Amino acid sequence: MVNLLDTIGKGWRPAITVKQILVGIQVLLDTPNPADPAQTDDGYHFFIQDAVEYKRRVKLQPKQYPPIV
Repeated sequence: MVNLLDTIGKGWRPAITVKQILVGIQVLLDTPNPADPAQTDDGYHFFIQDAVEYKRRVKLQPKQYPPIV
């Protein structure tokens, strides 16, 4: 599997497929890094403290921010 963060930086190579990139994005979404200093908002707090509330809020996102067509 491709490490997406390495791929964006110095690990990029032309042989990487769109499928590999999409799988890398899925991995990032499924396993967020709670130690990342960018994680200072409520989402980070709920991910660490209250997994049920975190999942509820994640499921609300598509309803609150529908795609612009």
